[in-house]
Amino acid sequence: MNDSRKSNRRRLVLSMFLLGAVIVPATSSARTQPASLGRAVSNADTGCFSLWYSTVTNNCGSTRGFEMPLVIDSGGNKTVSVTAYGAGPSNNVCCTATGVNRETTLVWGSGAAQCLPSFGSSQFITMTGAHVPGWGYAYATCQVSPGGRVNTVGFNG
Repeated sequence: MNDSRKSNRRRLVLSMFLLGAVIVPATSSARTQPASLGRAVSNADTGCFSLWYSTVTNNCGSTRGFEMPLVIDSGGNKTVSVTAYGAGPSNNVCCTATGVNRETTLVWGSGAAQCLPSFGSSQFITMTGAHVPGWGYAYATCQVSPGGRVNTVGFNG
């Protein structure tokens, strides 16, 4: 093999190594948590939610709030995706994501609530715009209609 080919081969191997070093840490910071790590927004509503394989279903006759904390590794803008299920429009799930500084004096939200895009199967509800400053925290809140189910919450840590 001539020197030019050896040099090109070394560059290719080095480039692949560096690309892997950049991509792997970015993907490894993504997290998914079961809905069962959350809680009813109001303590009075705790009895409305039941667990099934770590998913959470609203068994009451009206819409109830459910909040899930997010374990954040670093500050920055966060994309949050809740996986939820509703058999039909009367079983809808609508969510928002919120980032807060540790002093609880500044709040960044994902904007208007995002709801299930379709019914009859588990769907992703994706929210952007929640900013978390260094040492801050974040959470996702869902309004769960009767019979609606929250499965997981995923986010870039």
